[in-house]
This record gives sequence, C-alpha cells and structure tokens, in this order.
Amino acid sequence: MYKRIFIILLIMLSVFLFTACGNGQPDMQLPVNTPDRFPSGSVPNDDDPASAVPGDADDPDTINDNTGDDEPLPPPLFSFKMGDILIEMGQDINYVLERAGEPTGIFEAPSCAFDGIDRIFAYPGIQIYTYPDGDNDFIHTIAFFDDSIRTTEGGIRLGSSLQVVFDAYGEDFEFDAGMYTFRRGLTKLEFLVEDDIVMSISYGLQLNI
Repeated sequence: MYKRIFIILLIMLSVFLFTACGNGQPDMQLPVNTPDRFPSGSVPNDDDPASAVPGDADDPDTINDNTGDDEPLPPPLFSFKMGDILIEMGQDINYVLERAGEPTGIFEAPSCAFDGIDRIFAYPGIQIYTYPDGDNDFIHTIAFFDDSIRTTEGGIRLGSSLQVVFDAYGEDFEFDAGMYTFRRGLTKLEFLVEDDIVMSISYGLQLNI
C-alpha cells in the first residue's frame, strides 16, 4: 500500500517539476482551439451562443470539427468533465474557477521554464496544474488522486483494471515502465498500471522540453 501511494505521489510531483524546471524555455505545442479561445480576462458566456464550447457539452468526446461525413471524426483532444464543467488542456484556469468556485487548496512554485509562477489547484479528487503566460494561468495537466469521485470520460477511475482501460480506449497506446499513454492531437491521457490495476491517471498537453 505504501509503495503504491509513493508511486502516485512521485508521478504527480515529477509532472509538476517537469514543467516548472525544464532546461530553458520549453517548446510547448498547444491545441489550436484552446488557449487563445479564452483571451485574457474572458471566458465563454453561457448566455451567448457564439461563445459556447464547440461540440456537445454533455459529451467531451464530441468536441471536434465535424465535416458532415456519415461517420463522425475522432475527437482531436482529450478533455475532462468535472461535474458539468468541461475542462480542456490549454484552457485558462479562470474558466474553471468562475464555474467551480474556490479550490480546496492552491500550491505555488517559481517556474523555471516560464516567466512567472506554476500553480496547482486542488479540487475533490483531482489536481489541476497550470503554467503562466502573461497575467493568466493555463492548464497543462489534470491528475487524479482520489478513487471515490472522479472518472475519465471513458469511465476509468483509480483502481480500475487494465482491461477496462483497453475496453474504453482501445489498444493504440505507447508503453513505458508501467505507463500506458494514449494520444489525441496535442493531448494525452496516461495510466500508470501496477499488477493490472490503474494506480495513477493524468490528462496533459504534450510538452517538448
């Protein structure tokens, strides 16, 4: 048990430090439809259809450019639903804060890779990692740390079996040292697996540092 807790905490800490203390300015590729979609000081207005999140808000997997073909295109980005709030990588954290309210905790550290402060915003079951850009903070990682509340859009939670992961996401993945990485566009969904049990889950941007 202590070994598993240590592994999870180590992975979460390494993700944060990876972004905060990379060697120089990272070459960060951001999804084209996320960070600039929420300009500084603004978020989508629920009363304004023109500012709505594209796709079906009830289904994160429908966020894509549908060309009208008979078969829908695969979703280009992984996204996460926290209750009724759709969270995307590269999104301004203000979008989440204005809808979800105050986090249970905020952790800060000077960024070695960016000009400013890296932050972790804690909500029940998840931690949201951000990077600074000007006066705003943008989401680069969402990590699960509680198996009682959160699931991925495919229904996977901490403690799920590896076979359930395959059933939900197929077997087009990369594997390294127990980590199964699934990619969509410039986003990824990672499962750390031990003894065929999911021990860690994280959504993220693909960072080239």
